[in-house]
Amino acid sequence: MKKLLYVLLLIGIGFGLGAGYREIQAEMRAKRQHKGKKTAYATHPVIQNKSFVVITYAQEAGGRASQSLLSALGQDYSEFRVIYINDGTGEELPFSDDRITFVQHEPSLGSVESLYRAIQSCRSDEVVVLIRSEELLAHPDVLSHLNRYFADPDVWVVSGEEMHLNSYQKLSSGRHYQAFYAGLFHRLKLQDFLENSAFYQGDYEEIIMPHLIGLSREHAYLIQEPLLLTPHIREDLSHEEKGARVKENPWHDFTADDEQVDLVVFSSNRPLQLYAFLESSARHVKDLHRQFVIYKAGNDHYEKGYQKVREDFPHVIYLRQSLESPSGDFAPLVQKAVFDRNVSMARYIMFAVDDSVVTGPIDLGEAVKDMKRTGAYGFYFQLGENLKSHSEEIRIPVRDGVSAWQFSEGKEEWKVPNSVNMALFRKEEIYPYFVCMKFHDPNILQDLWNEHADLSQVGLYSDQSKVVNLPLNMVVDQSVANLSTKELLTFFDQGLKMDITPLTEVVNDSIEIDFNPKFTKR
Repeated sequence: MKKLLYVLLLIGIGFGLGAGYREIQAEMRAKRQHKGKKTAYATHPVIQNKSFVVITYAQEAGGRASQSLLSALGQDYSEFRVIYINDGTGEELPFSDDRITFVQHEPSLGSVESLYRAIQSCRSDEVVVLIRSEELLAHPDVLSHLNRYFADPDVWVVSGEEMHLNSYQKLSSGRHYQAFYAGLFHRLKLQDFLENSAFYQGDYEEIIMPHLIGLSREHAYLIQEPLLLTPHIREDLSHEEKGARVKENPWHDFTADDEQVDLVVFSSNRPLQLYAFLESSARHVKDLHRQFVIYKAGNDHYEKGYQKVREDFPHVIYLRQSLESPSGDFAPLVQKAVFDRNVSMARYIMFAVDDSVVTGPIDLGEAVKDMKRTGAYGFYFQLGENLKSHSEEIRIPVRDGVSAWQFSEGKEEWKVPNSVNMALFRKEEIYPYFVCMKFHDPNILQDLWNEHADLSQVGLYSDQSKVVNLPLNMVVDQSVANLSTKELLTFFDQGLKMDITPLTEVVNDSIEIDFNPKFTKR
């Protein structure tokens, strides 16, 4: 019995020492984190007044929402506005003010999605100040003091002191970041906020702050003065740095930078179908920089057909695969067209195949901006809500006419991030794949590329798909024209082209469609 009691005593001491050790270790870790942080001092000359956006988030009915808003509206500072997010409480504000933008969510979206959408609406050079509806700005000069700190271009995000609302006792310092440039937030990727193609449901600080600190690194500062009055003690957050540091000033609106987009089209013994694609591209695609056609002509007859395409589309750069080794030429030609900086300085690229036809307007300039705003991996013009494979459950609205989804939750073509069928990518993101893959035609390229796909990433698409595929040279259903490449070449030799007018704004429920083409004079 004594031995048993002795063993139990040792176990109890062990647990006690273990718990004590964990507390000491956590305290030491917190001290190291605090020691590594820099303190901001309001000594930099104030050249201009920053524009502030105070975002107040309310998720529970009652509380101090009115007091919180009044603490913002009572600031002795002119350059600011307020966004009040009522996330499903059903309450209305007891007063109105021109400086307040009222956002009502029914049902509740959660703090992560609510703040994501609110901050996305801010200008990059605006400084966001986050407070909860039960919290108050500590005094009327909070914004004017913050303006002095943010006058230093080295300051991107700050953490000030918090005090208890009733006792004015100091609660914390340097554990919760309350103010930052909206442009810094804009550098975050939509996928950082998602789980299973839906926004995380949890406290926003646990999701947002580690990424902001990762982006800012040495530009995150402490302020040794109170910013907020809060009624409760919040748990300390261990801000694990996530993501690579931003290399340029966060107040710069990088989405407004001009970008160039190239297009590489793959064609094999199908000059008539290539002609149809190039005609549809010229008709519908806006802001295209350069077009390349990598083609295989099996004999002189097909080559003459491609020469006729050249005559009508002279601005396109044509790269022919050799007769001796067309498969061996394919990868080097792709790498030259896409990644050779002497050929093109464009940072974005699309691929296409010659049996595709563009059916609706594609604004590449806007598509690039959407990719920058969301950090999406690609924009997929062949996809849309009109497809029967589309799932409303995984759809994430981005703006009018554009949505996003997470590849991991998609099915069929919605689970294929890497596509050679009218999808837009950043060259720098896809470059590592193309260096290590060995491919000799578009199909193998796409298959190998998707073996390395990161399904946690996000893709963008329009409400209506902009591209269809015409399977004219395949063994298909009898309702579809089955025309050999030789037959199509004969039509092309006769001065005919495919009439693509009926395909304009076509409403299709799949990427490949039944289509019996008619031919008209070129």
